[in-house]
Amino acid sequence: MKTVREIAEMMETSSVDFVKVKQRIRDEIKRQNINVTKKGNRFVVADGDVEKIKEAVQSKGNEESSKIFKKKEIRRLNLKIEEFADDFKELNSKQLQLNNQQQLQARILEQTKQLNESQQKLISSAERSSQLQEKVEKIENASLWKRTTRNFD
Repeated sequence: MKTVREIAEMMETSSVDFVKVKQRIRDEIKRQNINVTKKGNRFVVADGDVEKIKEAVQSKGNEESSKIFKKKEIRRLNLKIEEFADDFKELNSKQLQLNNQQQLQARILEQTKQLNESQQKLISSAERSSQLQEKVEKIENASLWKRTTRNFD
């Protein structure tokens, strides 16, 4: 004849889970309609029923710990998924920044090319203007004879 406490101790229950296991034992006694007798001020269970109770509580404990393990596993995987999602968002953001920088560099190169072309046109115009200025000066400084014959060289 064993008490609920003795059955829990036989199952080598940790002190943390002791109260839970005792409650599971009580619940199992009620579920299986096991007859209990009162010995002093404690209720006791027959030795034949003790094994049935232990097996049922242990199997439920294994199921419960398996469920807890699965939940923890799922939580761990969800956290990893969230980390990957955050990493992906960060990578995507950096990729957008890189694309913007590349577009900006392409615009700068195009504007630099246009500026160089404008600068070359300006230099060419300045050279032509300089040549024309020289011809005008030659004409103005030329003698009457050169002006009438139009031989300015």
